[in-house]
Amino acid sequence: MTKIYHRSYHDRRVEYDKIRDVIEDEDRLKKQGEIYLPRPEGMTQSQFTRYLTGGSFYAVAERTLRGLVGAATRNAPVIELPTRLEPMRDTATFEGNSITTLIDDTLREVMSIGRRALVLDYPQEGAAPASAPFISTFDAESILDWRNELVEGRQKLTYLRLHEDDAELEDSGVERHLVLTLDPVYTVRRYHVTRSKTDASTQEVEIHEPITPVVNGKHLDHIPAVVISPYNLKVDVEKPPFLDLVNVNLAHWRVSADYYWSLFLTSQPTPWIAGSINEANKPQQIGSGAFWVLPQGATAGMLEFTGAGIAAQKTALDDLTAQMATLGARMVYDGKGRNETTDTAKLRHRSELSLLHSSVVMVEQGILKLLKIAAEWTQPGTADDVKVFMHRDFVTAQIDPAVLTALLKSWQAGAISHDTFLMNLKKGELMDVNRTLDDEKDMIDEDGSILPGVT
Repeated sequence: MTKIYHRSYHDRRVEYDKIRDVIEDEDRLKKQGEIYLPRPEGMTQSQFTRYLTGGSFYAVAERTLRGLVGAATRNAPVIELPTRLEPMRDTATFEGNSITTLIDDTLREVMSIGRRALVLDYPQEGAAPASAPFISTFDAESILDWRNELVEGRQKLTYLRLHEDDAELEDSGVERHLVLTLDPVYTVRRYHVTRSKTDASTQEVEIHEPITPVVNGKHLDHIPAVVISPYNLKVDVEKPPFLDLVNVNLAHWRVSADYYWSLFLTSQPTPWIAGSINEANKPQQIGSGAFWVLPQGATAGMLEFTGAGIAAQKTALDDLTAQMATLGARMVYDGKGRNETTDTAKLRHRSELSLLHSSVVMVEQGILKLLKIAAEWTQPGTADDVKVFMHRDFVTAQIDPAVLTALLKSWQAGAISHDTFLMNLKKGELMDVNRTLDDEKDMIDEDGSILPGVT
């Protein structure tokens, strides 16, 4: 049989592969050969190898992603769990990663690829009676097919087909089918899938009987999964946020390859000889230690490049660097873009932070949703005890010493309250961002410190 994928899967899969190749590293990109760097017409294989390896890849997309994720996670998230879910704090995923690591990895996927699926499940074998659930993660490439339908008057996810990696089986793997019948009842099926080496056909063998989970004596009436994008928790595919930046990054690399190839060609010493030259009197060496004896009447010289071609390529590289800065790579381009007003720069900065902010919100809400379900599974009535909060303070805001002095004087003069003074210390990152004002005042009292009073 031929495997059917969602209608949007193959188009997006090409984009996902491109983004991963660019973000990974320069070596992985260059191994792809002519996929991203077409061979110029007439260039031999050996010349193309020199052309390919000689270009300098500017890893803007990877640096930008690292910077954005770092900005979002520079302050530790606030995580509160009921007693039965405490084991998930350190081992929240199938691989044994903590909730904090899950947040970091999911944010990185959502920011770059724009899609990640999280599925809540219980261990099937070897689990202790009071064991906690775990979350399985699936990258965008593993989300093969999906369907939303009207169930009990509401749109619900009724089908999700996921690929599970199996490192030991090169031409095969395992697929998990999550199905919600119209009853509604949640069922899980797992298949061993073998792919043909000669065509696109596959063979499926169901691994075991369908599993219909029962939690607290009831069948589930929903699929315990979320598909997170930067903009919502819908299963619909969104355009990858990093696609535009990656495309410009590749364009920059192609121009870089042309530029350095041109420098290679034009910087090599290229002698010329005019006259009666044959195999016997042809010079065999070049350089300061070589001595040429030319026939009478022969002349020699060196070819030298003149023209503006290379300068135009250098200008193109600078323009592409500025364009990457406009698309979000602020770390590699200091200041405003060319001919960019201060107001335009502010709008661009807000746009970048808007994408980061929305991604943080969706990752936070997606993980919170699954943890609340896990709380109801393990300890009914404790869902409201679950809290996951990621800070929205993405930019370092260390308070200026002069401002700190002015705040202290204002508090001493009675112009501002003690709470306002402490709140500004917190905003200025002189206090732990996760500590409340009341906790700070309690610590002051316990410490016995004597602060200047209001006179």
